[in-house]
Amino acid sequence: MMEYIYLVTIIGIVLWSLVNKLDDHAEMKQKDRQQIANNVARMNLRNSDKQFTYDVQPPEGLVKE
Repeated sequence: MMEYIYLVTIIGIVLWSLVNKLDDHAEMKQKDRQQIANNVARMNLRNSDKQFTYDVQPPEGLVKE
């Protein structure tokens, strides 16, 4: 009888540690994805054309003739 209790306890500990490790791995992957997305957004902002058309040309309705 005691062997079954030990076995169930050991299986419970193993399952708990496995789930804990998988949760940490999933959290780490999510942080990596977020960091990659932030880096892509930062590179896009750095490489973007910072002159928009309204900065260079006035809207057609407001052009002084």
